[in-house]
Amino acid sequence: MTQTMDERNARIQRQHLERSAYVYVRQSSQRQVIEHLESQRRQYDLVGWATAAGWPAERIVVIDEDQGKSASSAKTRPGFARLIAAVAQSQVGIVIALEVTRLSRNSPDWHHLLYLCRFTGTLIADEHTIYDPDHATDRLVLGIRGQMSEMEIDTSIERMVSARWNKAARGELYTVPPAGYDIDEHGGWMMSSDEAVIHAIKTVFEKFDELGSARQVFHWWYRQDLKYPVRRLRSRIHPVEWITPKYAMFLRTLRNPIYAGTYVFGRTKTVRCLDAKGVERTRHVQVDRDQWRVVIHDHHDAYISWQHFVNNREQLRGNANMRSTDQPGPAREGLALLQGLVVCGHCGRRMGLSYGGSIRSRVYQYRCLQARQQQGGSDCQVVGGKRIDQTVVEVFLEAMSPCAADAARLANEEACREGDALNTYWAQQIERATYQAQRSERQYMATEPENRVVARELERRWESALNDLERVRNQAAQVATSPELLSASDMENVYLLGLDLDSVWNAEGTTNRDRKRLLRCLIEEVQLSTNEDHYGVKIVWKGGAITEREQVRGPAAWARRTPEDTIELVGQLAAEFDDAQIARILNKQGRRSGRGIPFTKAAITSMRGKNYIPKCTKVIVTDPRQGPFNAEQAAQELGVAMCTVHRWLRDGLLAGEQLTPGAPWRIVLSDEVRDRLAGTQVPEGWVGVTEAARRLGVSKPLVAYWVKSGKLIAKRVAVGKRKCWRIDIKSATCGLQNDIFDQ
Repeated sequence: MTQTMDERNARIQRQHLERSAYVYVRQSSQRQVIEHLESQRRQYDLVGWATAAGWPAERIVVIDEDQGKSASSAKTRPGFARLIAAVAQSQVGIVIALEVTRLSRNSPDWHHLLYLCRFTGTLIADEHTIYDPDHATDRLVLGIRGQMSEMEIDTSIERMVSARWNKAARGELYTVPPAGYDIDEHGGWMMSSDEAVIHAIKTVFEKFDELGSARQVFHWWYRQDLKYPVRRLRSRIHPVEWITPKYAMFLRTLRNPIYAGTYVFGRTKTVRCLDAKGVERTRHVQVDRDQWRVVIHDHHDAYISWQHFVNNREQLRGNANMRSTDQPGPAREGLALLQGLVVCGHCGRRMGLSYGGSIRSRVYQYRCLQARQQQGGSDCQVVGGKRIDQTVVEVFLEAMSPCAADAARLANEEACREGDALNTYWAQQIERATYQAQRSERQYMATEPENRVVARELERRWESALNDLERVRNQAAQVATSPELLSASDMENVYLLGLDLDSVWNAEGTTNRDRKRLLRCLIEEVQLSTNEDHYGVKIVWKGGAITEREQVRGPAAWARRTPEDTIELVGQLAAEFDDAQIARILNKQGRRSGRGIPFTKAAITSMRGKNYIPKCTKVIVTDPRQGPFNAEQAAQELGVAMCTVHRWLRDGLLAGEQLTPGAPWRIVLSDEVRDRLAGTQVPEGWVGVTEAARRLGVSKPLVAYWVKSGKLIAKRVAVGKRKCWRIDIKSATCGLQNDIFDQ
């Protein structure tokens, strides 16, 4: 409906002219902003329309912040939000747009604008008509036009999406292919003409089959210092470039069905939702493989088969963390060899894993946690892992023995293939770098020498290409290998080693990751069930066969508890000794922990903590002259060997105390004791042991016994360079020695 000039002027009142006129300029995409300049010009010409209608230039506001943005939502259009705010504040007399679809293609946003315009007395105008939302007829027309505008864009999108699906169903909706494929003259996909790219893509799949993990493929690639081909989308020709790889690149390659020669469309779907702030968000969600709408096999040349691709996807899904308890997860470096393979024999759920102990003596358990996590009950069962692992490994090695030699031969051939692959890669890189250097040289030589502006740049490129060539050659020389098959004698040695699988399994170079991957090659799952006196171990092999074993249960925890008398003794010792000393004392007494192993400092610390025994805080003050001293210190003070001190303590010649056998001695060295055991002067009239035996008429052993028992007074003194005992014969007739001659 087009109004005459008089009809339009009749709608514009003085109160409208006293407010501002807002001219809203918008185009839906950046491409329209760049290419559709005439539409843009017509929208800006509406400023002249407002001037002709009576608004002064200072009260005409142009809102063009929303250029290149869709009108399907107001949340992403700051210009439209500014317009709404101005209308709500009664600052706008008229809203002018080339057509109402420029304002909004979303019914809630459009009707919100109409609501505000109605109650603030704001007009809405397009190129031909002025509407007053306060009039029911105009409001009806604007409402219908808004609905038609929204339906128009929805219908347009629906037609385009249907056309895309229709074309995809025929396998003709082509996009830019990833590295490894090129576009042929008909617009289809063909395998790349670059041998190096083909070799790199094939190597990814080969290494994944070998290593079983995309991350391990990435680590191998990184250790070999290899580049990876990727398709760049920043230019129109979409070149393939060789760059330092990232982990995500290998994941994309392994997950992409295009490498299986299959055309797939619909691997993702778009989901729209509102966030916490009410803003519409769009996200792309991965669709399960069985829900892909378009799948066309043998569509183009393939690097791997479809079944190979499916197996790779299942392997990646099984390696994923935190996805599902039904997945074993990737093989890692932990001690538990059955990680991800153990299933509860009672409830059928996959069992978890928990580690404990110290760093030096790590222990682990297989735990069925699902009942507690999902139903709030207790653990279904908890099984110690080490002996279960040993049982399964024994069965596994027994099953592997017949094919050990073949496995060694295949491993040798695989190592040779890997060496060939590396040599091929570097040969192709050298060939590529040589071509680039020669090409740069030809470009430089074809330039006139006088044209220095161009010649300098080409000379720089040539120099850079030569440096790249030299770098690639040096890298190739560093990693060059000469793969050779083993000789007959070497293969015989390998065969003999294959017969001794235990040595290979326990070899230092065999990692826990390797052991786990070997177990997963043959074992589907291991079912554990706890019985009164044993654990039931049911090994389910990949082919469906089942092997059953029984593992005797160890003693219960109460039976492995440290004896009470030992705990009581630790409480007594902790008053004077630290944990390391206590451990040495208990080990000297031959005591053992509840697990039957010697005590350590960490074990004593743990025992004190569990039994609330405080650690030693007592500070023992010793006299530098009298002590008390331990046996080692006493030996140093007396100038003798420590074994001599122990003998004197044992024979009673030296007094000392022990809190318990094996504890450090507490020896007091008074001046009298020092003079008796480390004297320097021989008292007059004192004789040696032999002379004392002669004078007393007894044997020397009896004299020694009397000295030890205190019936004879004796001193150990220095005679020349020797230390010897001197005995007071006169003491035999006094004090305690009166009964000597009565015997």
